[in-house]
Order: sequence, then structure tokens, then C-alpha cells
Amino acid sequence: MSQPETSDLQDRVIEGYEYDGITEFDNPCPKWLMYIFYFTLLLAIFYLGHHFGRMSSEVKRISVSVKEEEQDRAQDLEEVPVIEEAALVTLLQDPETLAAGKEIYDDKCDLCHGDAAEGLIGPNLIDDWWLHGKGTISDIAHTIRYGVAEKGMASWEGRIPEECIFQVAAYIKSLKGTSSDNPKEPEGELVEE
Repeated sequence: MSQPETSDLQDRVIEGYEYDGITEFDNPCPKWLMYIFYFTLLLAIFYLGHHFGRMSSEVKRISVSVKEEEQDRAQDLEEVPVIEEAALVTLLQDPETLAAGKEIYDDKCDLCHGDAAEGLIGPNLIDDWWLHGKGTISDIAHTIRYGVAEKGMASWEGRIPEECIFQVAAYIKSLKGTSSDNPKEPEGELVEE
């Protein structure tokens, strides 16, 4: 019933690998399969070199563009004229400035700070307590311009003109000391003028 093994098969038998009468042979992989394997290895090496070689130049390009952007921003900040607080206080006496500031405040700010700046999600702006700065018009303008990311306040720089930022800051400063029915609790540092 079983056929005798030939000498040809004897040459290919792996010694020690017999189980239930089944003997394992040492047959090599087909050459066409090995060629595909070698080709994929070469392709992988080429791809890695191409990809990471290109990526390193891309990273360099991005880092150069970030440095240029930082230099442009620093140059822009140097070109911005420094406005004295005394000049900004004159905005408090200009009814047109305050009206324009109120209009912008009603459009952009009252959602978080309330209609009377009493504070909702954002802080109370009518008391003597300030979280960011000392409550000067320039400090208020700085907070409006750059926002407070960790508190969820967006930066308004580039979204509203610089003149409008000072109008809103003057309007907010003019509200200091007014009263509200339901003001938010004081937060920050007490600033007395």
C-alpha cells in the first residue's frame, strides 16, 4: 500500500521532522516568489530614502518659513507706534468713540461678558478686579487684541481693525463703576485707581 521512497526524495528529506508517518521535505520557495520578495525589499529601501530625504527638506522649508513669519511679526510689532495711556484716556470723552465701541461690544463681546459687562462666561468688567493687566485702556486693548486662549477668549487681532480695538477698550473702561442687577463675583486682583 505504501510506496517505497525513492533516492530522489531521500535527498530532500529534513532529518528529524517526521510526525505520524509524514515526513517534511526541504523544498525551496519558487524563484518567481523570491524575485517578487527581493523587488519589494528594493522598492521599500528606495521609498524610504525618497520619502525621508524629501521630508527632511520639507521640514527645513517649514522651519525657515516659521522663522520668517516670526521675524515679520517682530518687525510689525516694532512698527506699531506706542500710544501713551494719557492719549487713550481722551477716548473716554469722545461720544462717537464710545458709541462705536458699544456697537462693537454688543456685536462681539456681550455674549460672554453680558449686556452690562456684568460677566457671564467671561469675567465681570465693571468692578475693580482684573484678571489680565491693571484695567488700563492699553491693558484692555492688549487682552482684546491677543485674547486669553487658556480662558477661551479668542484673539480679535486681524478680525477687527486696530482702531476698533481701542474703541471697545475705551467703552469697557467707561463702564467701570457702573452697576448691574446680577454681577458676577470678582475675579483676579483688586486694582484701585
